[in-house]
Amino acid sequence: MSFSIIIPTRNRDASLGRTLGSLAQVDFGPGEVEVLVVDNGSLEKTRATFELIRTRISELQWKYLYEPMPGQLSGRHCGALEASGDICVFLDDDVRLDRDWLAAIEESFFDPQVALVGGPSRPLFESTPPDWLKNFFDSDQQGRHCADLSLFDGGEQIKEIDPCYVWGLNFAIRRKSLVDLGGFHPDLIPKPLQRFQGDGETGLSLKVAHAGLKALYHPQAAVLHEVPACRMTVPYFEQRAFYQGVCASYTQFRSEGKPADALRACTDRIKRFLLEAPRSGIRRRTAKAYAAGFEFHQEQVRKDPQLLDWVLRKDYWDYRLPAGWEKYCLGSSQ
Repeated sequence: MSFSIIIPTRNRDASLGRTLGSLAQVDFGPGEVEVLVVDNGSLEKTRATFELIRTRISELQWKYLYEPMPGQLSGRHCGALEASGDICVFLDDDVRLDRDWLAAIEESFFDPQVALVGGPSRPLFESTPPDWLKNFFDSDQQGRHCADLSLFDGGEQIKEIDPCYVWGLNFAIRRKSLVDLGGFHPDLIPKPLQRFQGDGETGLSLKVAHAGLKALYHPQAAVLHEVPACRMTVPYFEQRAFYQGVCASYTQFRSEGKPADALRACTDRIKRFLLEAPRSGIRRRTAKAYAAGFEFHQEQVRKDPQLLDWVLRKDYWDYRLPAGWEKYCLGSSQ
């Protein structure tokens, strides 16, 4: 079994260095392993960081790819198209790995019915979390999670899991399944290009579920996720909620092919935000941001047939944004 570890990155050479450096302590076993770092248009010293770590961990196969097309979709698909492994393992550029991480992923794929594998993503807080953060942790039969910070813990047992709980920061999938299902959807689009945002790995996970394929959670396939102080702020959570609203609108269009009644579509989700946590003013603010993101995307798609075509594309292996996308970036520094 061979593995391609794919790490898209943009302007985060410090955290990328820590992520790549943590590969030194992973037990790779006898299998073939390649690491593909996809530079998504960085202005910082990403290439230099890559070269430094490559010389320190010379036993791995390394590839540096430069892909300037904005958005994490382009980084993921650029890496996947260049990958040669049986298993594609997508990581974010701000995680840390331990010794048994890859061995646990490999063990999970010994079952030929398993198409997708994930594990815990536990926090590395830069500073003491604010008291209100506990209102954004939820628990269900899958585990305990804070989606806003990509944190999840499904417990200490290997188990089958809802594919939508395998999150993009630590997302291992059979290459054949990735290709057969059409790959990822648009994700992490820069703010000026939010109209082109999609539902990222969620869209792919939904396709895994609809195809009746198996997703597995392995407690040793774990990562530590850096949580900087700037992400434990109310503005960040509002921004994240707006983004999730955009994602939900995209998912709705993909399922129905037409605009929704935004109020109807948002009602259940907003009720969950308001009822499942204490009567937190911050939770209410994020619920409003979520509704605003949903309505923003619905309006953008309603008035632009080209955007609707982008949303409803069969797949995004050609991940170039629609013609004219550059005009939305004019005058923006983001």
